[in-house]
Amino acid sequence: MNIKWTNEKELTRYSARRYGVCLCLMLAICVVCQAQRLDVKPYIIYHQSVSSQQEPVFFQFSIPSYPSSSGIIYSSAFRKDFTLATGREYGLAIDYTFHNQLGFELGLGYFSSISNPLDRGWLTIDWNYHSIAVRPLFSYAVMKNKSVFIGKIGPTIHYASANMNVSFAHCTFGNRLNWGYASGLEYNRRLLKRFSFVMELGIEQYKYTPAKATVEYKGIEKKNDEILYVNKMFREPAYEWGEPSQKKRMKESILFNSIYFGIGIKYNLWVK
Repeated sequence: MNIKWTNEKELTRYSARRYGVCLCLMLAICVVCQAQRLDVKPYIIYHQSVSSQQEPVFFQFSIPSYPSSSGIIYSSAFRKDFTLATGREYGLAIDYTFHNQLGFELGLGYFSSISNPLDRGWLTIDWNYHSIAVRPLFSYAVMKNKSVFIGKIGPTIHYASANMNVSFAHCTFGNRLNWGYASGLEYNRRLLKRFSFVMELGIEQYKYTPAKATVEYKGIEKKNDEILYVNKMFREPAYEWGEPSQKKRMKESILFNSIYFGIGIKYNLWVK
């Protein structure tokens, strides 16, 4: 009896999940079918940073030639005008516009940024940052003849990773989801029946806070370091001989505050 009751319970759960998935698909189809028009837009965006910060120190290490008894690199040795928010993005967006001029845009893009190298002789630093950007934005369109003005606002989500090259060491940060917001104004100019030229201007803000990193030392007989970034420091346990060293440091963030300018081509799939 118990086995039969368990099978019936599992069958009920399976049916509930199946009906739930079907309901979600039906709702999505209804939303699409109610749209007045559906457009697809490949785009290129240039992000320009509007703020800078003290460069975060995600790990400390020794350089034999550094003029100090300890040989430790401190945060004061890093630049104070650091930013990674300047870079290019390539992507594709799908735009739904409803009867009341309200709409929804879902964009998917690839953003990359390389910092200007820091070279102080005994210390060199350069960064390589890239992310997959997802932007579900709500929009409102104002149409006038062949022109369309669209205001957009919503969250921005970046699945990001970064590499930091320093004298004698290479630091690889784990992939990380980052949240923020974006808003902008888009101008469409119809060229042909289904094609429009697109220009847009906006702002974006979020921060990148890595949770872990691996430090590989170059040309130095030293084991790699595994670093965990935590909100609160506590006493580390002792590690056995032969295990890779693991360190804990307080979390730090890289700020991304930028204005962006983009161009693209919008192709209309259908209009009611």
